[in-house]
Amino acid sequence: MSNLTVLHHKQTTVVIDADGMVNASLLAKQFGRNPIEYIMLDGTQPTIAQVAECNGSPMREQWQDSRVRQRCKPEYLRALLAAGITRHVAGTPGGHMAAAPNAGGNGVYNHDAGLWVHPALAAGLARWLECRGDDWKPSPLAEFVKQALAGREIGKSSTCDSTAPNSAAGTFADTVDAQTLENLRAMDQILIGGGVSFSERRQTLQARLEQQARQEG
Repeated sequence: MSNLTVLHHKQTTVVIDADGMVNASLLAKQFGRNPIEYIMLDGTQPTIAQVAECNGSPMREQWQDSRVRQRCKPEYLRALLAAGITRHVAGTPGGHMAAAPNAGGNGVYNHDAGLWVHPALAAGLARWLECRGDDWKPSPLAEFVKQALAGREIGKSSTCDSTAPNSAAGTFADTVDAQTLENLRAMDQILIGGGVSFSERRQTLQARLEQQARQEG
């Protein structure tokens, strides 16, 4: 717990570890919401896919389907853990821990326990919590989280550029061979250059794979 940075924005506690991971459970506690709801949203998947690919653990293409995520939720959450998107620490988030016997003071609060999320998801989660899902509303909490992470220079040494377009080709990494994936990446880059959205690029690549399968059949 000594490597944690603990900040406060009004009644909300923001806790960041040495790697930039943010304690989502504490962030959501004041709002009475479960951060897993945010992780399950369709709009969160492009960011998750990008981060997972940058971590060298691309998410399977099936997780883009909300019905599959809901039906196989435990498996999906395990995939997030494996990809470094989330981390879970046992204990009661924000719970009071009594001082050790014969030690002075009243103890400390447990800032380590709960669900932690990758910094790329933290500001979006804060906005979702504060704005109740209305992305058009201003979110002082999201700005606070962004500044807190920027102040720690989170991600500046990372090879993954968070401002780069999400890779649609990466979502097929578990279902195609290396040569096909390379071809998809090249096609994806062309589409990115044309300003095509992530979902449209993924649909285009899927159609290309289906066409290829028919030709080979």
